[in-house]
Amino acid sequence: MNKKILCVDDEESILRGFQLNLRNKFEIHLASDGQEGLELFEREGGFAVVLSDMRMPRMNGAEMLAAIKKINPEVVTVLLTGYTDFESAMAAVNEGNVFRMLSKPCPPETLNKVLNDAVEQHDLICSKRILLDQTLRGAVDALAQSLATSQPLFFGRAQRLRRISNALAEQVNMPDSWQVGMAAIFSQIAYSSIPQHLSDEIYHRKELAPEVKSMVADLPDETLKIIDLIPGLEGIKKILQRIDVQHKFEVEDGTGVRTGASILKVALDYDYYAEQGHEESLIVSTLHSRAEVYDPKVVEALQQHLSVSSEIYQLAKISPRELEIGMILMEDLLLEEGMLIASGGADVDRQLLKVIRNYISCYEEFPFPKEISVKIPAD
Repeated sequence: MNKKILCVDDEESILRGFQLNLRNKFEIHLASDGQEGLELFEREGGFAVVLSDMRMPRMNGAEMLAAIKKINPEVVTVLLTGYTDFESAMAAVNEGNVFRMLSKPCPPETLNKVLNDAVEQHDLICSKRILLDQTLRGAVDALAQSLATSQPLFFGRAQRLRRISNALAEQVNMPDSWQVGMAAIFSQIAYSSIPQHLSDEIYHRKELAPEVKSMVADLPDETLKIIDLIPGLEGIKKILQRIDVQHKFEVEDGTGVRTGASILKVALDYDYYAEQGHEESLIVSTLHSRAEVYDPKVVEALQQHLSVSSEIYQLAKISPRELEIGMILMEDLLLEEGMLIASGGADVDRQLLKVIRNYISCYEEFPFPKEISVKIPAD
C-alpha cells in the first residue's frame, strides 16, 4: 500500500508537527506553500495523499489541490481550514478536488485516522483502475484475435500500430498513454467484416469498385459502434474521431486525446509508406516536411524510436519451427499453397505459435517455407 504523503503548510511549527506525529506511519514530504507543494508534487511524483492548509501565500490550498488533481486524478486530497475560509474550502470539496476537510487545529489522532482513510481510498481507486484496465485489455485482445483469424493482413498492421504508438506515447509523456495502443487496435477491428477476397485490394489502397469504396467508407462508423458497446472507452473513441483533424497547435487538455490522435496519425501513415517499401529515413523526412498535418514532436519521437529499435533487435532467418514469443515477423508467413497465416511485422505470440503447430500437425509434409526472416530481441 502506497503511504507517500505530501504535507503543505506555511507555518514551520505545523510542518514540524506533521513530521513528528506522522513519520512512523507514513512516508512524509514537506512543502512550505502552495507553489512549492505543486512543484514538489510534479518533481517527485508517486504521492498517494496530499494534505494542505487552506490559507497560504502565492497559492492557497484549494488552488494547489485543484492543480494537483489535474495532474493526477487518482491522488487523494485533504484540506485543513479555519472558520474564516469555510466557504471557499467547501467550494473545493463540492468541485470534487478534496476528499476530506479538517478544521484547524486538528488533534493528531483525528489527523492519523483521516490520513489512513485517505491512503485506503487511494488504494481502492488504484485497484479499481487496474481491474478496469485488465478487463478492457482482455476485451480488446479478444477482439484482436478474431481479426488475426479472419484478416491476418490487418491484424499485422494493428500489431505494428500498437507497438509504434505505445513507444511514441511513452516518449512524449502522453497522459493516459494506454489509450493510444488500444485505439491502434480498434483502428483496424472493423476490417474483420470485409470479404476476404477484397482484403489485399483494400489493404494496399488499390483502385476499388464504387460499392467497395462505400463499404470502406462505412468502416470508421462501424468501429465507433463497436466501441460504444464497451464501457470505459470514451477516450479511445475521441482519439479515433480526431485522427484526421488538424489539431497540433491546440493545447493538450490533460486527457491525452489530442496527443493520441497525433500519434496514431503518424503511426498509420508511417506504416502505410513502410509497407510500400519506402526507406525509413525518407518516410520520416516526408512527415517532417508536412508540419501542418503531422505533429513535429511526434515525428521526432518516431525518428528516435526507429533508431533505438534498430539497436534492440537483430535480423535473422530461421525455420518457422524455431519461432518464439517476442520475435517479430519481417515477411509474410504463408503456407506452401500461398495462404496467408500472419503478415510481416506481426508479433510472434502464443496464439500464432498455436496456429503454426496446428497447421504442422494437420499436414503430412511441413506446410511452411524452410526459412522466414524475423527480428530477434538482442541479448
